[in-house]
Amino acid sequence: MSHWSARITRRKLLQTTAVGAAAATAVVNAPSLLRAQGSAVKLGVLHPVSGALSYSGQQGRLGATIAIDEINAAGGIKALGGARIEAVLGDAQSTPEGGNAEVEKMNAAAVAAIVGGYSSSICLTASQTAARYDLPYVVDVGVADNIVTRGLKNTFRFGPGFGVIAKTALDNLVTINDQTGKPAKTVMIVHEDSLFGSGLSPKPRSTSWIAITGSTRATRRLSHSKRRWRIGESSTPTKCS
Repeated sequence: MSHWSARITRRKLLQTTAVGAAAATAVVNAPSLLRAQGSAVKLGVLHPVSGALSYSGQQGRLGATIAIDEINAAGGIKALGGARIEAVLGDAQSTPEGGNAEVEKMNAAAVAAIVGGYSSSICLTASQTAARYDLPYVVDVGVADNIVTRGLKNTFRFGPGFGVIAKTALDNLVTINDQTGKPAKTVMIVHEDSLFGSGLSPKPRSTSWIAITGSTRATRRLSHSKRRWRIGESSTPTKCS
């Protein structure tokens, strides 16, 4: 069930808010929902600050807390009568399970929204857990397209997904190749095995691939953790040593 947090329900936040960019805090525009001066908004800040992704997670937490401090120093959330943001920090421990556990804790702490996750796999599961509580979840980095294409009304993201990112990269590669006399005839993609890496590996039948190779048969998606291939003009790749 949704909690009341200083007279504002999460469902009302979802229906009436725009997410503030740097701090990912909900800004309520309806006058009837304005908070009393000085009332705090609890914001869950979720990052993998331990484990394999700890360096990036710590940087993400630092950026979020700096933004929160700046907003508070500037007078808080003006649309909420100057309400300050109170950060509720969580460590996803670089795993989806760790992220889910932190979402449960943040829900119990009655946060108004959650921002962060960093990893696509963490964001994918944590946002699903948050959806059970009508808890707004704002993805900071996770680029897996299905994070925001599942129809979850509680989930938002700051930037584009990897479908747009990969297409833009390929389009730019084709442009560079065209403008330099088309020296590139073959392409090799190396990526790691996570949801992030496999998603950024472009689909072989994209028009950009065809523009470079002249055939979709010359493309492969490859995991650098398992093997590398030299991509040729045939459908059978040649293995590199």
